[in-house]
This record gives sequence, C-alpha cells and structure tokens, in this order.
Amino acid sequence: MKKILKSVGAAVAGCIALFAVAGPLKAEPVKIRMAYGIIPGVISPLLFQKPEVLKHYGKSYTVDPTYIPATSIALQGLASGDFDVSYLSFTALASAIINGGLDLKVIADISSWGSQGHQGPEMVVRSDSGINSIADLKGKIVAVTARGTGFHYALLAGLRKAGLQANDVTIVEVGIAAMDAALREGRVHMIVTSPPFLFLSEQKGGVKRLFKPEDAMGDVQSLVLVASSQFLKKNPEVAKDFLEDYIIGLTWFLDPKNHAEAVKITAEFTKRPASVYGYAFTKQDFYRSPTATPDISALQRNIDLMQELGVIKQKVAVQPYVDLGPLEAAKKRLGVK
Repeated sequence: MKKILKSVGAAVAGCIALFAVAGPLKAEPVKIRMAYGIIPGVISPLLFQKPEVLKHYGKSYTVDPTYIPATSIALQGLASGDFDVSYLSFTALASAIINGGLDLKVIADISSWGSQGHQGPEMVVRSDSGINSIADLKGKIVAVTARGTGFHYALLAGLRKAGLQANDVTIVEVGIAAMDAALREGRVHMIVTSPPFLFLSEQKGGVKRLFKPEDAMGDVQSLVLVASSQFLKKNPEVAKDFLEDYIIGLTWFLDPKNHAEAVKITAEFTKRPASVYGYAFTKQDFYRSPTATPDISALQRNIDLMQELGVIKQKVAVQPYVDLGPLEAAKKRLGVK
C-alpha cells in the first residue's frame, strides 16, 4: 500500500511540476460567426484579413464570416442562432423590433449615407430625359433594387418632399448591376445607384444625377453591426476584444497610405479584379465612423421616417436595442473618443 501511495504521490508531483512549467491550459478562442453583405459596402469581414495589426485575433476570438445577400436572411440566421453578429440595414432593424422574437443589440457602425462629404447612393436619369427635378418624375417609371429597402424609402421621401405620392410614379424592382442598362434602354426613367455602379454609368456618359437620399432624409445610418444579446452576455470580454480589433482594423483600412494593400486584400477576398475597388475606403465610398460609433440619433430619425411614410404603423424606439458598452470599453482601451 505504501508503495502504491508513494507512486501516486510521485505521479501527482510530476503533474504539478509539468503544470508549473507549461502553465495553465488556455481556452480555445471563441469563434464569432458573422453574417456580411456586399463588400466593400459591408467592410466588417475585411477588417480581420490583416491579423498582424490586430491585438486579440486568434487569441481570445476568431471570425467565421458568411456571405448573406439580404438582411432579411441574416435576421433569420440571428433568430436561429446560426450567427452571433451581423450587418443590418435601418429598415431591417425596424422590422426586427416590430416583429419581435429577436433579442439583439446594435453594437457598432458599418456605414452611413451623406456624412462627412462621402459619396452615397444617387437617383440618376438620362441626360436627354427632360427630367430636371423630382416633380418631373410624375407619370414616370422609376427603379429601386427592392421594395422595403433604404433606397425605396429614400425615393418615397423624395417624392413626398416634391409634393408627389407613391402612386404618382410606377415603381419597379431592378438589380443594381442591371440598373444602367434598364435606364439606357428606356425601360425606366430613373434609377437608384451607388458606387461603383454610379461611377461606371457616369464614365459611359449620357446620365445625370437628380437627387440623393440625404436631400430628403438627412444623414442616413444605413448599416449597423448587431449582435445577439446572448452572445454579448456569454462573452463580454471577447466582445470588447472583437470591437477593439474592429477599430484597429478599420483605422488601418481607412489610412490612405494603406490604400493599395487594402484594395488588394479586398480583391483577394472577393475574388474580383483590384481595379473594381479603386474608389473603396476613400471619400468616393460610403462614410464609416473611424471609431465604429453609430449615429443613433440618425438611426432613430430614419426609422421615424418609415412611420411618417406609412411604411410601418407604430412608433419604434431604437435605444432599448442599442448596447454601446463594449464599444466604449474598446475605445477607452485605445484612447479614442
């Protein structure tokens, strides 16, 4: 018995010594499942493609990005627990709040329209159309990417400001890549377009800008990053690490001296030519808060407008669905405001 106890004691001592040398076992990094949309409009997944500039990537967390073409589908993924974080438009956020059943929080900015002199979407007509104001659209066919989108509501807001109703025009849905052809072929009289398609249309000539969403809506908090409340509660420190790296990555991508490499990374990620993304991360691109801080006041105004337009029937309060605590903690670590 003494020999057995002596052997057990020696084994335990050996394990303790080994533990002392090797240190405590480290937890595996938390895998953050991210839904993202069209790049570079949704910049989020790109920020983690330069891990050498980040502080926490691969240590406390990793990111598993999945392309989801529509925020309505992303909402389904959040509801089913397939995603921890996702991009959402202000329209999808309003829908999520009204329909209920989703416990999510806005945690960061992705992009805005009409802010800081950056390029956003534009409503465009043919130069020879004779259309010189929104009022001239009466009786015309106008194209949006889809009903229920920010583009759609921007059009409705523009019509209202000009004294027109939605039924004063015929609204059709056209994919954004097909907008230019639809306009030039005369199938529609006005299109909504955005970078890079806007620039490609203008390079061909024969088109002119009619108005932009912010003319009728003010600044638009078009896309936000949201997270499930369950994820935030379960991983409070990981959320801070993730957002700290988010700001670091964003700072790197928006730095003009990194532009060529940022474009190369984007091209490699999307498997498209780098020439497509020359405008990206400049003032020809959407505005992104350098500290990833969303404009909650604008977000509330944008959703209020949906009610004013009769798109939604009830008042929607955004603030209960916002949690900027992890972002503020991340900003404090970095010494930014």
